Amino acid sequence: MPQTLPIIAVLANDRNGHSPEPSIRAIEQAGGGVRVIASIVSDTGALGSVGGLLLPDYNSGEDAIFLQAALAMDMPVLATGGGMHALNRHFGGGNALDAPAHFPEDEAEPLQHQIYLSPGSKMAAIIGSAGMFRVNSRHHEGIREPQRAERLMTIAYQLDDGVIEGLESKEHSWVIGVQFQPERSEEVPASFNNLFLGLVERAQDFIENNDTRSTSR
Repeated sequence: MPQTLPIIAVLANDRNGHSPEPSIRAIEQAGGGVRVIASIVSDTGALGSVGGLLLPDYNSGEDAIFLQAALAMDMPVLATGGGMHALNRHFGGGNALDAPAHFPEDEAEPLQHQIYLSPGSKMAAIIGSAGMFRVNSRHHEGIREPQRAERLMTIAYQLDDGVIEGLESKEHSWVIGVQFQPERSEEVPASFNNLFLGLVERAQDFIENNDTRSTSR
């Protein structure tokens, strides 16, 4: 029998002309299936049979219920762009502050800046190395250490001003947030595609382990 694709839930917000298409494309290229959940939906039953959650940029406050449900199950979660801010708030962190130097004058031409990724982090293991990387920058706001939730660990930051570019949960198997947008693969190092490969692989493990538990009852 052909192997069923692990399904990743993508929380979508089409307001202001933004769409989840880059995130959908990144997951499909990594070998996963996609279930798009509109941000106005409030029924967490939409996470049924899903193996992972992608919280992309331009999300809204309604997304908190899905994040809470996924974390309660220890479901793998990847949060990108503004999704990382939602992750930080959920864990008790402060609101993001203005970071005007991080948003390009022309959104079609993203800024590029260097970040430092810490060795020993899950993300470094996933992409195969730590150190300095150039990534895209498309955000008006950012968080620094005073706004970081204590329950999250800083794994990457911007060198010039200390804006946090990556967070990981200390309490979950695979929960990663990044300030940049790796779904825009042409704007980040090729190895960062491994974040989506890792999400899909962990989603498959999550589904298999949950199937095992359900059939053993």
